Amino acid sequence: MLLRLRERDTGTSFIVDTVAEKVCADLSGQGSVGWASEPDPGLTSRVLASARQYAACYARAVPGTDTPDGQFHVRGPLTQAEQATLAAGGEVATERPPLQLHLDFFDADLDGWITLPESYRAWRALGFSTVAALAKTFLSALVFGRFVAGGPRFMAIDITRLTRRRYASTGIFERDGGIDEARLQVCLREFDNAPGGRLSFEETIALLDRVSQPGTVSHSQFRSLFAVCRRLNGNADVITKVQFLGLFDSSLLWRVASMTDSTGRRAGWLQPVAGLG
Repeated sequence: MLLRLRERDTGTSFIVDTVAEKVCADLSGQGSVGWASEPDPGLTSRVLASARQYAACYARAVPGTDTPDGQFHVRGPLTQAEQATLAAGGEVATERPPLQLHLDFFDADLDGWITLPESYRAWRALGFSTVAALAKTFLSALVFGRFVAGGPRFMAIDITRLTRRRYASTGIFERDGGIDEARLQVCLREFDNAPGGRLSFEETIALLDRVSQPGTVSHSQFRSLFAVCRRLNGNADVITKVQFLGLFDSSLLWRVASMTDSTGRRAGWLQPVAGLG
């Protein structure tokens, strides 16, 4: 497994390949790193041990989770393009923007494109019915997809292109895929002041309208994600502060996708996943 880690105590960022047993570290805090930036053998061994424990429990590097020993925060996977850059001797960012982490959930092979089958599988994993998942897949493709002639990328969504365009208009996501911290903090204070630290879906939509004025497409996206929260909250139409934060880095999506259905089964492509309860 290739994954990004951030040490809990020091904040140091690492990229790890558990199969090749390679570790690189951003000890200077410059925000990018390559395989040439290998830490000392003792640190390498410690990071590898934590990463191996994680890889034994998870099917993929899931943002918002920690290694089983609690020493590292997991900051997501590496895309195919990033893997190629590292293999060629280049450097990649130690952190992926939150918007890209959110979209990575739908990009099963991390090639930068969300194909129709990938989109459908992701919506089904989130608990949507066959009909609802098909509807969301084709609606997303119509709004965000590219009309690539034939092949597996027909109507696929180009994540790189998407992060520069309409998806960032939610108001919380900035155009570079980062988070507008000022607006986010306003939202989080509303949760802090709400009874039980929870807001209803309608209260959350009203809050987003006041803070960021999202468009019609963004409203639809948030309502789809609220349906995910309903599954977590015993069919109650509410969202918690932690769940709201998880909407933006995809950790909420992975948490829900790892849940078993009414028959006790988990999505086949997430069978190895554990520890998301």
